[in-house]
Amino acid sequence: MITVQDMFDYALEMDLSHLSHSIYWALLKDQVTFQDDSKKLQTIEFDEVEIKRMMEKNDLNIGNIKLFVMDGPDDWYAFYLAEHSLDVYRLHEELFREPQRNITRADRLMIKRMTFMETGAEECLYEHKKEIMNYPAYVGHAKAGEHVLYLVEVGA
Repeated sequence: MITVQDMFDYALEMDLSHLSHSIYWALLKDQVTFQDDSKKLQTIEFDEVEIKRMMEKNDLNIGNIKLFVMDGPDDWYAFYLAEHSLDVYRLHEELFREPQRNITRADRLMIKRMTFMETGAEECLYEHKKEIMNYPAYVGHAKAGEHVLYLVEVGA
C-alpha cells in the first residue's frame, strides 16, 4: 500500500506543486491522514480555487531551488543548484575565475539520471539535491549530450 505520506513525500521531493498542495489541502481539511491509503485521494472533491491560491503563495516552499547550466569551453557545461542565476554567476566566478558565460535554467534535466564520476553513483538531480545543505551549490561539469558529471578542481 502506498500511503498518503508516501505520496506527499514524493510530491515534495519532485517539486510537484499541484499534487503537494492538493494533498496538503486534504490534510488540513481532515479529508485524509498520512496513514491512509493514497487511493483515498481519488475520492476527494478538491477545492481547486483554494489549492491554486496556496500554490501562488507557495505555502510549501516548493521549487525554490532550480538547476542552472552554464556554457563552458569545448562543449562542457557547469551544473549548479541555486535559487537565482545571479548566485550562480557569483559562485562560478569565485570557484573558477572564468569570465561570465551564458546561463540557462534547465529544470527539465533534473529528472535525468546522471553518473557522478567520483563516486560512481547514478541518480537524478532531484535525489542529489537532498544531499546538499547550502545553496548555491556547484554540482559538476558534463560534456554536451553525456550524462556523466565530473567535479572540476576548484580554482583550476
